[in-house]
Amino acid sequence: MSDDRRARGSARLAELDPRLEGAIEAGLAPIAPDFARFMVEFGFGDVYARPGLELKQRQLVTMAALTTLGTAAKQLRGHIRGALNAGLTPVEITEALMQVALYAGFPNALNALMIAKEVFAEAGVSPLADPTPAKEP
Repeated sequence: MSDDRRARGSARLAELDPRLEGAIEAGLAPIAPDFARFMVEFGFGDVYARPGLELKQRQLVTMAALTTLGTAAKQLRGHIRGALNAGLTPVEITEALMQVALYAGFPNALNALMIAKEVFAEAGVSPLADPTPAKEP
């Protein structure tokens, strides 16, 4: 059973970022290697691999949750990269982070948008599909 969970988790992580599993394992090896296994098997093998939501939808939910926490900048950065790899556009990511401001507060949304700006620059993508401001209803 654990091997199946590991395989599912590894496959799901590879969809987000092929380097992610190795980075998780390397980062946790000196302190908690079992926690890396938990993340791969449970987080990505059990939860992220469930049917019912597409990977893009899971990334939107994850980014919203991490933005709401306001204390997980490193994880948010990785999930924004993963969201791009899963097929979300910079505009979709930006809009999702702006939406979170209504429920998580403007400071958390602002911090998330600044992280997204950095990730977009690193990825060489533009966060603005249409540089004209949105019209008021």
